[in-house]
Amino acid sequence: MSEEKQLATEEHLESRILEFLKPRMGARFKTWMKICAHCGLCSDTCHFYLSNGKEPKMIPSYKIRFLKDILRKKGKVDKAYLQEVYKTIYHECNMCRRCSLYCPFGIDIAMMISLLRGLLTSVGMVPEGLAKAVANYQESGNQMAITKEDWIETLEWCEEETAEELAGLKIPIDKQGAKIMYTVNAREPKFYPQDIMEMAKIFHVAGEDWTFPSEKGWDATNLAMFVNDAQTARSIAENTFKRAEELGVKQIAITE
Repeated sequence: MSEEKQLATEEHLESRILEFLKPRMGARFKTWMKICAHCGLCSDTCHFYLSNGKEPKMIPSYKIRFLKDILRKKGKVDKAYLQEVYKTIYHECNMCRRCSLYCPFGIDIAMMISLLRGLLTSVGMVPEGLAKAVANYQESGNQMAITKEDWIETLEWCEEETAEELAGLKIPIDKQGAKIMYTVNAREPKFYPQDIMEMAKIFHVAGEDWTFPSEKGWDATNLAMFVNDAQTARSIAENTFKRAEELGVKQIAITE
């Protein structure tokens, strides 16, 4: 992770937390925290609640207590407290939004959990795997840190292998004016190139006009979203749209 995302020291926690929350705590979040009636209608929508013997602490509306508490304490919390927040928002919720859909007041609990994840990201508390993926996005534009050279070489190899089965099959790269720009999960070229081959067969048989971009933007995943790193998440999406504009395609096909 970049230097500013390193784990904040105890004396810097308060300032980091307040710096993160101040521009984000608008009327929407404040209203959500005030209007929750604790009716419990969100309870049975949560698979964590149901799979843990209907443990009251797993009720979605209870999980966001940390946000209210941190605001009440004006950010004056320690790392031990934030570890409890971490445990809840990463191990007891996956932001599926079922609770949000069933809330009679329209409270988006998943959005509030995401805000808490972003708060932890701002002080450097991020799951190791996600932290590495985000760093890879920032450095190479894809979660697996695949270089442009390796990406193109993999596509050329996939074309060569697949063309033995379907004569004339091509895997176009940077084709100007194609109808479709296709994007993949970066794990495909890294671990599952056969998925690219199977997709190429479908496009070939269907007679589709398509292409892959060679530059950043071909990775359809956005794991930065799961830690609420908005800046990185935005850059990932912008890369894809930038490639589409450069190639002049009509559509973007996203596999994720």
